[in-house]
Amino acid sequence: MQARVVAHLRTEGYTILRAADTASKEQGKDIEAQGNGDTIWITVKGYPNGTPRTRPSTQAGHWFKQAVFDILAWRGESAGARLGLALPDFPRYRKLAEKVAWLKPVARFTYIWVSEDGSVKVER
Repeated sequence: MQARVVAHLRTEGYTILRAADTASKEQGKDIEAQGNGDTIWITVKGYPNGTPRTRPSTQAGHWFKQAVFDILAWRGESAGARLGLALPDFPRYRKLAEKVAWLKPVARFTYIWVSEDGSVKVER
């Protein structure tokens, strides 16, 4: 997921300032980039496999909530930074995004959807 978003940003002319080591669960912004006069911070979530006690759909809900909290906290950190929430383009995440559609213009962030074939669609 993260590599696809980074590659997309590069094709759009962004310079990647930082990409977190998600394999080690590094904390902080997953992607920080600059370009076109903007700074962009992106939180990236994948589609979970679940655990013996938690279904993947339930875990996706927890991860989505964490990503939304990242967006809220970062908006408080900077009114000027562009914010993005990158997710796999799966029905569960789409339904969750629809439930909080009112938040997108308020917090001023962009969804970045990554399809199974690796293509990236930015929803402004």
